Amino acid sequence: MKAAILRGSGQIEVVEMPVPEPGPGEVVIKVHYCGICGSDIDAYETGTYEPGLIIGHEFAGEIVSTGERVYGLDVGDLVAVNSIVPCGMCYFCRHGMGGQCEDVIQPGVSHNGGMAEYAKVPAPAVHRLPAGMTTRQAVLTEPLGNALHAVRLSALKPGDRALVMGAGPIGLLTLQCARLAGAREVYVTELSPSRARLAAQLGATMVLNPQKDNLFIALDEPTEGLGPDVIFVCAGVPAAIEDAITLVRKGGQIVVVGIAEEPVTADFMTVVLSEVSIKGSYGGYEEMPLALDFIAQGRVAVESLISHEIALEDVVEQGFEMLTHPPHEAVKVLVKLP
Repeated sequence: MKAAILRGSGQIEVVEMPVPEPGPGEVVIKVHYCGICGSDIDAYETGTYEPGLIIGHEFAGEIVSTGERVYGLDVGDLVAVNSIVPCGMCYFCRHGMGGQCEDVIQPGVSHNGGMAEYAKVPAPAVHRLPAGMTTRQAVLTEPLGNALHAVRLSALKPGDRALVMGAGPIGLLTLQCARLAGAREVYVTELSPSRARLAAQLGATMVLNPQKDNLFIALDEPTEGLGPDVIFVCAGVPAAIEDAITLVRKGGQIVVVGIAEEPVTADFMTVVLSEVSIKGSYGGYEEMPLALDFIAQGRVAVESLISHEIALEDVVEQGFEMLTHPPHEAVKVLVKLP
Protein backbone atom coordinates (compact mmCIF):
# COMPACT_ATOMS: atom_id res chain seq x y z
CA MET A 1 0.00 0.00 0.00
CA LYS A 2 0.99 3.66 -0.32
CA ALA A 3 1.28 5.84 2.77
CA ALA A 4 2.36 9.40 3.61
CA ILE A 5 5.21 9.26 6.12
CA LEU A 6 6.45 12.23 8.13
CA ARG A 7 10.26 12.16 8.02
CA GLY A 8 10.90 15.42 9.87
CA SER A 9 10.39 19.15 9.61
CA GLY A 10 9.15 19.96 6.09
CA GLN A 11 9.58 16.34 4.99
CA ILE A 12 6.73 14.05 3.99
CA GLU A 13 7.34 11.08 1.72
CA VAL A 14 4.80 8.83 0.01
CA VAL A 15 6.17 5.28 0.21
CA GLU A 16 5.15 1.67 -0.35
CA MET A 17 4.44 -0.30 2.83
CA PRO A 18 2.91 -3.68 3.68
CA VAL A 19 -0.84 -3.71 4.31
CA PRO A 20 -1.25 -3.98 8.11
CA GLU A 21 -2.77 -7.04 9.75
CA PRO A 22 -5.21 -6.59 12.64
CA GLY A 23 -4.26 -7.85 16.08
CA PRO A 24 -6.69 -8.68 18.89
CA GLY A 25 -9.14 -5.83 19.39
CA GLU A 26 -8.11 -4.12 16.15
CA VAL A 27 -9.60 -3.53 12.71
CA VAL A 28 -8.08 -2.65 9.36
CA ILE A 29 -9.83 0.03 7.34
CA LYS A 30 -9.53 0.70 3.63
CA VAL A 31 -9.30 4.48 3.84
CA HIS A 32 -11.53 6.45 1.47
CA TYR A 33 -10.70 9.99 2.61
CA CYS A 34 -8.31 11.64 5.04
CA GLY A 35 -8.40 15.32 6.00
CA ILE A 36 -5.41 17.58 6.52
CA CYS A 37 -5.77 19.29 9.91
CA GLY A 38 -4.10 22.38 11.32
CA SER A 39 -2.17 20.19 13.77
CA ASP A 40 -0.87 18.16 10.81
CA ILE A 41 0.38 21.41 9.29
CA ASP A 42 2.12 22.32 12.56
CA ALA A 43 3.76 18.88 12.69
CA TYR A 44 4.92 19.27 9.07
CA GLU A 45 6.46 22.66 9.84
CA THR A 46 8.07 21.72 13.15
CA GLY A 47 8.63 17.96 12.88
CA THR A 48 7.06 17.41 16.31
CA TYR A 49 5.67 13.94 15.54
CA GLU A 50 7.89 10.87 15.65
CA PRO A 51 9.77 10.46 12.36
CA GLY A 52 8.38 7.56 10.33
CA LEU A 53 4.79 8.13 11.45
CA ILE A 54 1.92 7.72 9.00
CA ILE A 55 0.13 11.01 9.56
CA GLY A 56 -3.58 11.83 9.36
CA HIS A 57 -6.11 11.64 12.21
CA GLU A 58 -9.28 12.68 10.35
CA PHE A 59 -10.26 9.69 8.23
CA ALA A 60 -13.07 7.40 7.20
CA GLY A 61 -13.45 4.31 5.10
CA GLU A 62 -14.54 0.65 5.03
CA ILE A 63 -13.56 -2.18 7.37
CA VAL A 64 -11.75 -4.92 5.42
CA SER A 65 -10.57 -7.17 8.26
CA THR A 66 -11.02 -7.60 12.00
CA GLY A 67 -8.91 -9.20 14.70
CA GLU A 68 -9.99 -11.40 17.57
CA ARG A 69 -12.26 -9.95 20.27
CA VAL A 70 -13.84 -7.34 17.99
CA TYR A 71 -17.56 -7.10 18.56
CA GLY A 72 -20.27 -5.05 16.87
CA LEU A 73 -18.14 -4.26 13.82
CA ASP A 74 -18.10 -6.25 10.59
CA VAL A 75 -16.20 -6.37 7.33
CA GLY A 76 -17.90 -4.00 4.91
CA ASP A 77 -19.01 -1.49 7.53
CA LEU A 78 -18.45 2.15 6.59
CA VAL A 79 -16.83 3.88 9.55
CA ALA A 80 -15.23 7.05 10.89
CA VAL A 81 -12.33 7.00 13.35
CA ASN A 82 -12.04 8.89 16.62
CA SER A 83 -8.65 10.57 17.03
CA ILE A 84 -8.55 9.82 20.76
CA VAL A 85 -8.57 6.31 22.22
CA PRO A 86 -8.43 6.48 26.06
CA CYS A 87 -6.88 3.72 28.14
CA GLY A 88 -9.92 3.54 30.43
CA MET A 89 -7.74 2.98 33.51
CA CYS A 90 -5.97 6.22 34.45
CA TYR A 91 -7.24 8.90 36.85
CA PHE A 92 -8.78 11.01 34.07
CA CYS A 93 -10.53 8.09 32.38
CA ARG A 94 -11.97 6.97 35.73
CA HIS A 95 -13.27 10.50 36.32
CA GLY A 96 -15.05 10.90 33.00
CA MET A 97 -12.26 12.84 31.26
CA GLY A 98 -11.24 10.40 28.54
CA GLY A 99 -9.98 13.22 26.35
CA GLN A 100 -7.29 13.92 28.97
CA CYS A 101 -6.14 10.28 29.21
CA GLU A 102 -2.54 9.85 30.36
CA ASP A 103 -1.95 6.76 28.20
CA VAL A 104 -3.94 7.78 25.14
CA ILE A 105 -3.63 6.27 21.66
CA GLN A 106 -3.99 8.87 18.91
CA PRO A 107 -4.02 7.50 15.35
CA GLY A 108 -2.02 9.87 13.17
CA VAL A 109 -0.33 11.51 16.16
CA SER A 110 1.12 8.87 18.51
CA HIS A 111 0.39 5.85 16.29
CA ASN A 112 0.12 5.34 12.53
CA GLY A 113 -2.86 7.14 11.09
CA GLY A 114 -5.07 7.36 8.05
CA MET A 115 -3.12 9.06 5.27
CA ALA A 116 -2.60 5.67 3.66
CA GLU A 117 -4.55 3.21 1.58
CA TYR A 118 -5.11 1.05 4.69
CA ALA A 119 -5.04 1.88 8.40
CA LYS A 120 -4.99 -0.37 11.47
CA VAL A 121 -6.79 1.11 14.49
CA PRO A 122 -8.15 -0.07 17.85
CA ALA A 123 -11.78 -1.15 17.52
CA PRO A 124 -12.98 1.27 20.27
CA ALA A 125 -11.93 4.17 18.01
CA VAL A 126 -14.27 3.09 15.23
CA HIS A 127 -17.82 4.40 14.76
CA ARG A 128 -20.19 2.94 12.18
CA LEU A 129 -21.72 5.60 9.92
CA PRO A 130 -25.46 6.30 10.09
CA ALA A 131 -27.48 5.24 7.05
CA GLY A 132 -27.09 7.57 4.10
CA MET A 133 -23.94 9.25 5.35
CA THR A 134 -20.92 9.21 3.04
CA THR A 135 -17.31 8.64 4.04
CA ARG A 136 -16.51 12.01 2.45
CA GLN A 137 -18.84 13.72 4.91
CA ALA A 138 -17.60 11.51 7.75
CA VAL A 139 -14.07 12.93 7.53
CA LEU A 140 -15.49 16.11 9.08
CA THR A 141 -16.81 14.19 12.10
CA GLU A 142 -13.59 14.56 14.08
CA PRO A 143 -13.29 18.35 13.63
CA LEU A 144 -17.02 18.73 14.30
CA GLY A 145 -16.47 16.85 17.57
CA ASN A 146 -13.88 19.50 18.48
CA ALA A 147 -16.39 22.29 17.81
CA LEU A 148 -19.17 20.56 19.74
CA HIS A 149 -16.82 19.99 22.67
CA ALA A 150 -15.86 23.67 22.78
CA VAL A 151 -19.48 24.84 22.74
CA ARG A 152 -20.58 22.26 25.30
CA LEU A 153 -17.73 23.25 27.64
CA SER A 154 -18.57 26.93 27.26
CA ALA A 155 -20.97 29.04 29.29
CA LEU A 156 -22.91 29.99 26.14
CA LYS A 157 -26.65 30.35 26.79
CA PRO A 158 -29.59 30.89 24.42
CA GLY A 159 -29.74 34.58 23.56
CA ASP A 160 -26.01 35.20 24.11
CA ARG A 161 -23.73 36.95 21.65
CA ALA A 162 -20.68 34.96 20.57
CA LEU A 163 -17.51 35.80 18.68
CA VAL A 164 -15.57 33.13 16.75
CA MET A 165 -12.00 34.18 16.03
CA GLY A 166 -10.72 32.33 12.97
CA ALA A 167 -12.87 30.82 10.21
CA GLY A 168 -10.87 27.73 9.46
CA PRO A 169 -12.73 24.41 9.50
CA ILE A 170 -12.96 24.31 13.32
CA GLY A 171 -14.08 27.94 13.47
CA LEU A 172 -16.73 27.47 10.78
CA LEU A 173 -18.06 24.41 12.61
CA THR A 174 -17.99 26.27 15.94
CA LEU A 175 -20.00 29.06 14.31
CA GLN A 176 -22.70 26.56 13.36
CA CYS A 177 -22.66 24.83 16.76
CA ALA A 178 -22.98 28.17 18.58
CA ARG A 179 -26.04 28.93 16.44
CA LEU A 180 -27.52 25.53 17.31
CA ALA A 181 -26.84 26.22 20.99
CA GLY A 182 -29.03 29.32 20.79
CA ALA A 183 -26.62 32.20 20.23
CA ARG A 184 -28.67 35.08 18.83
CA GLU A 185 -25.66 36.66 17.16
CA VAL A 186 -22.34 35.10 16.11
CA TYR A 187 -19.59 37.41 14.90
CA VAL A 188 -16.54 36.02 13.11
CA THR A 189 -13.03 37.33 12.47
CA GLU A 190 -11.05 36.05 9.49
CA LEU A 191 -8.26 37.22 7.17
CA SER A 192 -8.97 34.96 4.19
CA PRO A 193 -11.63 36.36 1.81
CA SER A 194 -12.84 32.89 0.80
CA ARG A 195 -13.24 31.75 4.40
CA ALA A 196 -14.90 35.05 5.33
CA ARG A 197 -17.46 34.57 2.53
CA LEU A 198 -18.15 31.04 3.71
CA ALA A 199 -18.64 32.24 7.28
CA ALA A 200 -21.26 34.70 6.07
CA GLN A 201 -23.00 31.95 4.10
CA LEU A 202 -23.06 29.70 7.17
CA GLY A 203 -24.84 32.26 9.33
CA ALA A 204 -22.31 34.72 10.74
CA THR A 205 -23.99 37.95 11.87
CA MET A 206 -20.92 39.96 10.89
CA VAL A 207 -17.50 38.99 9.51
CA LEU A 208 -14.54 41.23 10.38
CA ASN A 209 -10.95 41.36 9.16
CA PRO A 210 -8.68 41.91 12.19
CA GLN A 211 -6.00 43.47 9.98
CA LYS A 212 -8.39 46.06 8.55
CA ASP A 213 -11.16 46.50 11.11
CA ASN A 214 -10.89 47.87 14.64
CA LEU A 215 -12.62 45.00 16.39
CA PHE A 216 -13.38 46.95 19.55
CA ILE A 217 -15.15 49.71 17.62
CA ALA A 218 -16.88 47.32 15.18
CA LEU A 219 -18.36 45.23 18.01
CA ASP A 220 -19.22 48.11 20.34
CA GLU A 221 -22.63 49.05 18.94
CA PRO A 222 -23.86 45.51 18.09
CA THR A 223 -23.09 44.37 21.65
CA GLU A 224 -24.52 47.53 23.27
CA GLY A 225 -21.07 48.53 24.47
CA LEU A 226 -20.65 45.32 26.48
CA GLY A 227 -18.69 43.01 24.19
CA PRO A 228 -19.46 39.40 23.26
CA ASP A 229 -20.62 37.11 26.07
CA VAL A 230 -18.46 34.21 24.89
CA ILE A 231 -15.46 34.27 22.57
CA PHE A 232 -14.19 31.10 20.88
CA VAL A 233 -10.55 31.55 19.85
CA CYS A 234 -10.16 29.12 16.96
CA ALA A 235 -7.10 30.81 15.42
CA GLY A 236 -3.85 29.40 16.81
CA VAL A 237 -2.07 32.77 17.02
CA PRO A 238 -1.17 34.72 20.18
CA ALA A 239 -2.72 37.96 18.87
CA ALA A 240 -6.20 36.40 18.81
CA ILE A 241 -6.04 35.46 22.50
CA GLU A 242 -4.65 38.88 23.39
CA ASP A 243 -7.48 40.60 21.49
CA ALA A 244 -10.10 38.34 23.08
CA ILE A 245 -9.21 39.55 26.59
CA THR A 246 -9.90 43.12 25.49
CA LEU A 247 -13.07 42.31 23.56
CA VAL A 248 -15.04 39.98 25.86
CA ARG A 249 -17.66 41.53 28.12
CA LYS A 250 -17.06 41.84 31.85
CA GLY A 251 -17.81 38.50 33.46
CA GLY A 252 -17.69 36.84 30.04
CA GLN A 253 -15.80 33.78 28.91
CA ILE A 254 -12.99 33.04 26.48
CA VAL A 255 -12.76 29.45 25.18
CA VAL A 256 -9.37 28.75 23.61
CA VAL A 257 -9.67 26.08 20.92
CA GLY A 258 -6.79 26.91 18.56
CA ILE A 259 -3.31 26.03 19.82
CA ALA A 260 -0.78 28.87 19.79
CA GLU A 261 2.69 27.38 20.06
CA GLU A 262 4.29 30.78 20.67
CA PRO A 263 4.09 32.50 24.09
CA VAL A 264 1.02 34.69 24.65
CA THR A 265 1.23 38.08 26.34
CA ALA A 266 -1.94 38.22 28.43
CA ASP A 267 -3.40 41.31 30.09
CA PHE A 268 -4.24 39.68 33.40
CA MET A 269 -5.12 42.98 35.00
CA THR A 270 -8.14 43.08 32.68
CA VAL A 271 -8.81 39.40 33.34
CA VAL A 272 -8.94 40.05 37.08
CA LEU A 273 -10.73 43.41 37.11
CA SER A 274 -13.34 42.25 34.58
CA GLU A 275 -13.66 38.77 36.13
CA VAL A 276 -13.07 37.12 32.77
CA SER A 277 -13.09 33.32 32.60
CA ILE A 278 -10.57 31.62 30.30
CA LYS A 279 -11.09 27.95 29.45
CA GLY A 280 -9.20 25.58 27.18
CA SER A 281 -10.95 23.07 24.94
CA TYR A 282 -9.13 20.07 23.51
CA GLY A 283 -10.44 17.42 21.15
CA GLY A 284 -13.92 16.00 20.96
CA TYR A 285 -13.64 12.41 22.13
CA GLU A 286 -17.01 12.28 23.91
CA GLU A 287 -18.80 14.18 21.13
CA MET A 288 -17.97 11.79 18.26
CA PRO A 289 -21.37 9.99 18.23
CA LEU A 290 -23.19 13.32 18.47
CA ALA A 291 -21.13 14.72 15.59
CA LEU A 292 -22.07 11.75 13.43
CA ASP A 293 -25.76 12.30 14.17
CA PHE A 294 -25.56 16.04 13.47
CA ILE A 295 -24.00 15.44 10.05
CA ALA A 296 -26.39 12.62 9.18
CA GLN A 297 -29.40 14.77 10.12
CA GLY A 298 -28.11 17.74 8.14
CA ARG A 299 -28.00 19.94 11.23
CA VAL A 300 -24.44 21.03 10.40
CA ALA A 301 -23.19 21.81 6.89
CA VAL A 302 -19.90 20.05 6.17
CA GLU A 303 -19.75 19.61 2.40
CA SER A 304 -19.37 23.36 1.86
CA LEU A 305 -16.16 23.34 3.91
CA ILE A 306 -14.43 20.92 1.52
CA SER A 307 -12.56 23.16 -0.91
CA HIS A 308 -9.96 20.76 -2.32
CA GLU A 309 -9.77 17.03 -2.98
CA ILE A 310 -6.32 15.72 -3.92
CA ALA A 311 -4.57 12.42 -4.56
CA LEU A 312 -2.12 10.92 -2.06
CA GLU A 313 0.74 11.42 -4.51
CA ASP A 314 0.03 15.18 -4.48
CA VAL A 315 -0.21 15.54 -0.71
CA VAL A 316 2.99 17.59 -0.37
CA GLU A 317 2.73 20.10 -3.22
CA GLN A 318 -1.06 20.49 -3.41
CA GLY A 319 -1.66 19.90 0.29
CA PHE A 320 0.97 20.72 2.88
CA GLU A 321 3.03 23.17 0.83
CA MET A 322 -0.05 25.11 -0.25
CA LEU A 323 -1.45 25.25 3.28
CA THR A 324 1.84 26.45 4.78
CA HIS A 325 2.24 29.28 2.25
CA PRO A 326 -0.75 31.63 2.44
CA PRO A 327 -2.54 33.38 0.94
CA HIS A 328 -4.56 30.57 -0.57
CA GLU A 329 -8.24 29.79 -1.11
CA ALA A 330 -8.27 26.49 0.77
CA VAL A 331 -10.68 25.75 3.60
CA LYS A 332 -10.63 21.97 4.06
CA VAL A 333 -8.32 19.78 1.98
CA LEU A 334 -9.17 16.09 1.70
CA VAL A 335 -6.86 13.38 0.45
CA LYS A 336 -8.83 10.86 -1.61
CA LEU A 337 -7.40 7.37 -1.45
CA PRO A 338 -7.81 5.00 -4.43
